[in-house]
Amino acid sequence: MNVRYEHKEALTFIGYHTEIRPEEGYEKCPRFWDREYTQKYARLWQTMTPETPVERAILDNGVGGYALCVDGEERFTYWIAGLYRGGDVPEGLELHTFPAGEWAVFTAKGPIPETLQALNTALWQEWFPTEGQRLHADGRATVEVYAPMDPRSPDYESGIWMPIHREG
Repeated sequence: MNVRYEHKEALTFIGYHTEIRPEEGYEKCPRFWDREYTQKYARLWQTMTPETPVERAILDNGVGGYALCVDGEERFTYWIAGLYRGGDVPEGLELHTFPAGEWAVFTAKGPIPETLQALNTALWQEWFPTEGQRLHADGRATVEVYAPMDPRSPDYESGIWMPIHREG
């Protein structure tokens, strides 16, 4: 598993979310994407003409280019998000900010969700028990990163970023 460490300025995302139990993540996250695509994106991607403030915000901020996983007590909050570029936050969308800091950056190549789920499993079963235990930031969170290409392609590029604390 390839990992690189890099500094990122504060990142504010805009999007919408749902609560998911960890053991249901690999089933319910793709289902959430499918439902939201049908409701919010299918017509929009065909016309590229927003008809509502939410659709305008989706286009203006690239909502769908990222997913956030933010741990909670018994569930994690799963966001479909984009990098917030300013402007109105219409009803139905919210903001989430990560402070400036260090990140562990993991990459994957291949169709999703399978390839990204395999990377996520390796991250938590291989990297986190060794290197990650020492580096992880307060509260567990990850950012999934998606390329603007066919997600079923064997050349599809995605990744996972995790905020960390590096010593020294």
